[in-house]
Amino acid sequence: MLVACSCGACGYDLRLRSSDRNTAGIVGGGYGRAARRGVVAFDAIDDARFGHADEFRCVDVRARRLFVRRTRLLCRKCGATLGFGYDDRGRGADGSKSPRYDIRIRALQPLADADGGDGTAASPPAPSDGA
Repeated sequence: MLVACSCGACGYDLRLRSSDRNTAGIVGGGYGRAARRGVVAFDAIDDARFGHADEFRCVDVRARRLFVRRTRLLCRKCGATLGFGYDDRGRGADGSKSPRYDIRIRALQPLADADGGDGTAASPPAPSDGA
């Protein structure tokens, strides 16, 4: 079943589909860690549906300074923070970098559409004749 997601604050269609999720970590322990952190990983997003704000921060890990670059993903309609994008993966087979997108579960809601989400039209209840 294909699930579409929208912004949890305003309901804006983000065009996030369950088919675009990164499911590589489901078999290993990575899925459990991501679920405990409250994020869903995606391989691809529709950039036109998100605002972007680049961040550069220093993380001190055992007295070594590591610089982390990430992109804050914002709802294009209401500006709510939805998650982060990272360019920390290696290069793919075609030589391009494949970013990683971590979207907060609490920032999403299932998309409410007119057809009920399963491809069948939802029919209104039959009117009662009061008898």
